[in-house]
Amino acid sequence: MMEDKGPRVADYFVVAGLTDPSKPLDQEIHFDDVCHKSAKPKAPITDVAVVIRSMGEETPPGFTCVEETPTGHSADLNNGGLMFCWLTAVLCPPPPPCSVLYEWKERLKPGCQLIQTTPSGRPANISGNSSQRIYVTYRRAPESQPHSALALTDICIIVPSKGETPPHTFCKVEKNLNSSMWGSSVYLCYKKSVAKTNTIAYKAGLFSRYPEEDYESFPLPESVPLFCLPMGATIECWPANTKYSLPVFSTFVLTGSSGEKVCLTDVQRSQLGLLSPDPVQPASSSCTETSTSTTSSPAKAQCSVYTNKCICLLSHWPFFDAFRKFLTFLYRYSISCPHALPIEKPRILVQLSPHDSLMLSQPVSSPLPLSGGRFSTLLQNLGPENAVTLLVFAVTEHKILVHSLRPAVLTSVTEALVSMIFPFHWQCPYIPLCPLALADVLSAPCPFIVGVDSRYFDLYDPPPDVSCVDLDTNTIFHNEDKRALTWKILPKKACKNLMNVLSNLHQQLVDGQQRPDGGCWS
Repeated sequence: MMEDKGPRVADYFVVAGLTDPSKPLDQEIHFDDVCHKSAKPKAPITDVAVVIRSMGEETPPGFTCVEETPTGHSADLNNGGLMFCWLTAVLCPPPPPCSVLYEWKERLKPGCQLIQTTPSGRPANISGNSSQRIYVTYRRAPESQPHSALALTDICIIVPSKGETPPHTFCKVEKNLNSSMWGSSVYLCYKKSVAKTNTIAYKAGLFSRYPEEDYESFPLPESVPLFCLPMGATIECWPANTKYSLPVFSTFVLTGSSGEKVCLTDVQRSQLGLLSPDPVQPASSSCTETSTSTTSSPAKAQCSVYTNKCICLLSHWPFFDAFRKFLTFLYRYSISCPHALPIEKPRILVQLSPHDSLMLSQPVSSPLPLSGGRFSTLLQNLGPENAVTLLVFAVTEHKILVHSLRPAVLTSVTEALVSMIFPFHWQCPYIPLCPLALADVLSAPCPFIVGVDSRYFDLYDPPPDVSCVDLDTNTIFHNEDKRALTWKILPKKACKNLMNVLSNLHQQLVDGQQRPDGGCWS
């Protein structure tokens, strides 16, 4: 144990990843309740097609046809026998989300492709009307797409008049596929996820740390590696032409038994090769490429093996922006060229480049609790109504599960949520970014606020009494048997004033941000 010598901006610097003692993650996860049914992640969709069953067309070989809606109704696109199909493969570049084109009043967006004909050569016009043609469109990803990029993994058809809504984690294309006067409205829904199929996950371990001894007042928590890599330390197989993935930043908060909060900021990166001979020293330039032949139709593709690693700062101060800037500097410094100073053990005398500077200052005195949350991020991702509904869940002590494919957003939103209930204080379990190995907390018989990576739902189903908040699709999912609370239960006058203020702020955020092409989240 080391003696404390005064206040510190940062307490520990750690490097986490795949170590020799690491065990497969599925051996470390033990769910006793029946709600958690293990499943394998779906492979990315690599091709889409439309077939006309009424004309005798069959589903192309290797394709999967959407025969039914989520509740068992026919998935006919226009009551004329048109069915939607898709093909999955591992090494082909997947297309981003599908969309729908009304040809008579809009143009095909740059980079998009049109499904004009069926596999048999017949017109794939969904409307059946030559003057008002409707086509399904998609945008194919480049051959060198990063392995960690989002991809289309599932598609379904819903009929709102039958009481159907988009399934949990699905996005809805707000364009009716059935433009005729007969039949019900039909909508296309899709799901996006990280396209990692050739992946083995292990329980993350600690490579190195600084200082090497614990402080007397604050020993290094043993669970830090799990929070650094919530989805586990992975061994991944990438196609040889895959573009190198950019580092992933995330922030999270650990809460001790005394209620003391510790803020963690990390950057996760992938590196070529497996472990170096010495597991204590992280593999970097000493790693060599490991290639293997993976069978792909119609030929064989050369693949490389990668593993992920995380560098992390622990502090009692929520200087997330400054710490992210510092870790970005370390990341650039480590990949530029060999240096005499190892990045794994920076000291207080390490000076940033002339172009990089950090400013750390004492937070302004305020009655509000010290927090790393951003209300603008919460409002931007949920909108006024869902933001207030989330506030209602918190003050009525619901079981709240917030999830996203963007780990940097989770902590910002959950920290803002616990600050919103001021002057009340959240006394129940609170884990802004929960590791997969600790996800059994979702079965706790008490209220909680937990954030998880959305890939959790590719593997498990949450307990039925949990309210799931999807930050990527701006939806709140409830169990069908439970009557959900909404913002409308608040006092009318106060609620009206709050909604007016939040609506104005939300509109300012929308006007101030640059909208991506296609209008879809990416």
